Amino acid sequence: MTEYYIHGFSDAERRRLIAQARMLSTPVFDGLDFSGADSLLEVGCAVGAELHLIEQRAPQLALTGLDLSALHLQAARGWLAQHERINLVQGDAHSLPFPDDSVDIGMTIWLLEHVHDAAAVIRELLRVVKPTGSVILTEVDNRSFGFDPPQPAISAWWDAFNRCQAEIGGGDPYIGGRLRQIAEALGAEVLAETPRAVISSSDSSRHRADQLQYLRELLESGAERMLAHGYASVEMQRALATAFDKVRVQPTIAFHCGAVRLICRKPQPKEPRAGWPPGADAPARALNSPS
Repeated sequence: MTEYYIHGFSDAERRRLIAQARMLSTPVFDGLDFSGADSLLEVGCAVGAELHLIEQRAPQLALTGLDLSALHLQAARGWLAQHERINLVQGDAHSLPFPDDSVDIGMTIWLLEHVHDAAAVIRELLRVVKPTGSVILTEVDNRSFGFDPPQPAISAWWDAFNRCQAEIGGGDPYIGGRLRQIAEALGAEVLAETPRAVISSSDSSRHRADQLQYLRELLESGAERMLAHGYASVEMQRALATAFDKVRVQPTIAFHCGAVRLICRKPQPKEPRAGWPPGADAPARALNSPS
């Protein structure tokens, strides 16, 4: 995943990720309650932008961020140099270097779209989270992206962007729509599944121009790899820029991009039936026994 991370590892990408975390802080964190937890692990922390925001919201948490990329972690250490309660670790999300039942909250934010085996990552998070804790997954479902009326140049680039991410990077840009299926197949108990309006022209709390600029920078961040691997052309890139310029000055054009948040936990032990010792299941009732 690291070599083919579609957005690259430039200083511009570091700045984009920090700006993205701020722009999307409400859809990512709104409604989450960290008050009962002491520790949180973010898997795929990249440059540490979300960890910084979590610390502001829940200063009592001991925070750990894990990422596979040494370049991302180098940037994170610079960004979080003064934050002593944040520990950064290099490691593979598919095989976490942490003991069983060791953290209160395990979290991913925009990670699973980039990995080759999302189920393995979720399985590992369920392993390291305490039985009383939870796993919080906030992930894209790129089928939700669109403009009304449609903007063909933007759609063509977006389709190519997603193909490049899936075929070259080995990820799944539609993973948000499969989170529940994967979690339940692993035996997890799903506590909540909610759609998140990541970007929306109907959102009056954020400026339309800022949201459009975010979308444009997101799409353009894949240009280097898309061009290098033949998924896009310079002509497509120019058409993309022209289309965004048009949308920017036409306020009647609507746009939307969504995600899914899924909260789950380990299966909880069954309560023993009255009169039976802990750990023992009551015998099944005979088929012909009275009701």
